[in-house]
Amino acid sequence: MNSERIKSLEQLIKEDPTDPFPLYALALEVAPHYPSRSVNLIESLLANFPDYLPGYYQAALIYLDLQHDDKAIAILAKGIDLAKLTNEMKTLGELKSLLEQVME
Repeated sequence: MNSERIKSLEQLIKEDPTDPFPLYALALEVAPHYPSRSVNLIESLLANFPDYLPGYYQAALIYLDLQHDDKAIAILAKGIDLAKLTNEMKTLGELKSLLEQVME
């Protein structure tokens, strides 16, 4: 974990709270060491930026790491719906693939 990167991302969030990327990046940065904080960040991301498609895949991974498979499946379903709606075929394939792995 890089504390300087965390500080930089936190500063970017303060400077521009309308940009989803720093919140997304911060959730990923803290995930290995602070999983509960990561969950809070990723949930905040999806609540405030529901159209931020990359967040769904990463949220599912975070939930899977915490053994919250039901939450991962639900978030993947939402991401799949959004990917279909926005015609993001590559992301749709990635989300479906992860869902298939979880369902095995």
